Amino acid sequence: MDDILKSQIEFKNGSIQSITVLVEFSEGDIRAIQSTTTPRSGYFFIPKDAELSNDLLQQVAGYGMEVEAKKVFKKL
Repeated sequence: MDDILKSQIEFKNGSIQSITVLVEFSEGDIRAIQSTTTPRSGYFFIPKDAELSNDLLQQVAGYGMEVEAKKVFKKL
């Protein structure tokens, strides 16, 4: 289980559109990982009927796409 420090969740019409999590994989190794509802080869994508849960956040952390943390989390 990954150590999720922070998350940002975007909704559209009541459905989850994207989730970005700030994850500490090991001491000092902190990365932003993102998943959206758009399928991307090799990465986890959020199913249209997904419900917010810790399991969903862990799936994003483990299988989402790495993004630049400072663009998503402004206060880093």
